[in-house]
Amino acid sequence: RDRECTECGKCCTYVGVEIDAPDGAKDASDILWYLYHPNVYIYVDGNDDWSLHFESRCDNLGDDLLCRIYEQRPHICRGFDSTTCEVNDHEHTALTIRTPAEFLDWLRENRKKVYKKVQKRFLPPGLQATADEPSRERQKGKKGKKGKKEKARKRRARVK
Repeated sequence: RDRECTECGKCCTYVGVEIDAPDGAKDASDILWYLYHPNVYIYVDGNDDWSLHFESRCDNLGDDLLCRIYEQRPHICRGFDSTTCEVNDHEHTALTIRTPAEFLDWLRENRKKVYKKVQKRFLPPGLQATADEPSRERQKGKKGKKGKKEKARKRRARVK
């Protein structure tokens, strides 16, 4: 079902660049490097498309959260898809990863072989301890949104 834009301005508060899913150690170590930087996070939309987001408000976003150059907006803005927007993700199929520890938890759960390679070669000492112990969320059975998101993603993958 099509979802209308809520005009919240969220899509104008970051720059997003498509990246490869972490199907190998190189891609996973790249994602770790991205997450070592402030104001950067990984977003996986409802279609399982991965992107790197840099938090940075667009200069053309007005105080009313509307675009001041809407009629002349760039092509990238015109291509925005409100059906995969995190604000319209009512099924909670999207995933946001903000820290290396969160990413390692996701990797451990979803890409076990890649996780082992990353753990062996690409973790600095401070993250090594984190990688050896699952986060509290995982220890509690991962009943939050992230667990639901992964289950929904797996269901979609089986349907395809």
